[in-house]
Amino acid sequence: MDNTTKRSPAFALYGEGRIFPDVLHCEDINARAHRHGWKIARHRHPDLHQFFVVQTGGVTLRLADGDRVLTPPVVLSVPAGLEHGFVFADGTVGYVVTVPRDLLSELETFGLHHLRVQPATPRMAAMFDAIASRHADQGGARDLALQALVVALGCDLVAGTMTANDGEGGLFAQFEDVLRAHATEGWMVAEYAAALRTSATQLNRVVRAQADLSVMGAVQAHLLGLAARRLAYTRQPVTAIAYELGFYDPAYFARVFRKGLGVSPRAYRQQFS
Repeated sequence: MDNTTKRSPAFALYGEGRIFPDVLHCEDINARAHRHGWKIARHRHPDLHQFFVVQTGGVTLRLADGDRVLTPPVVLSVPAGLEHGFVFADGTVGYVVTVPRDLLSELETFGLHHLRVQPATPRMAAMFDAIASRHADQGGARDLALQALVVALGCDLVAGTMTANDGEGGLFAQFEDVLRAHATEGWMVAEYAAALRTSATQLNRVVRAQADLSVMGAVQAHLLGLAARRLAYTRQPVTAIAYELGFYDPAYFARVFRKGLGVSPRAYRQQFS
């Protein structure tokens, strides 16, 4: 992972919390940048990948190792965990698409886990427009369409490259694969470490460095993210969600959910009714 740090704030969407319920999020750059005086302080998204297209205006990308002035039209692919910020020119036009990292996991072996900045091709610009249009349309197979569009965008950004995961980033990527496969089975740190052929101490250290969470904190965040998405976009009973996610006591699930998100599962669902 490029330039990761534990000191910058960690968000889902900038200025918000750590749970991200939708299949992806798309908004005009103006929607958030304008509220912050066109300046976005350096921060991280531990579990989320972001794509930006800046069509007109001006943008300075702020990284831990310095600033980079970019010339529109330009596309950026910002990997999960990378500390980054922006200074936009007033009135800059473009989109930002925020995606749970696991949706793009197959593209990480092609180099999507590295920062990418490149001129915006007409096809890429059209993909951003299509994502924005489909994101606003709640009809049809919305989630499947959005997944296909954002994976296609990622494919264009990594075309012709192949990069292997190695070092701590590689171990963390392997941990995320194992986490997705076994999070609902009640595994503890020792079981994750054994599956990855490392020690519990080493695994906790790497996960903290990459995600600013302990191993079990990452497991809980993953489960709460799954729960939030099911509450928001399905009619599954709360008790059924709890059992399917490995919580054998729905009351305990409710307490964990309230502690993580600040509201009960039912109150959270009501926000999307």
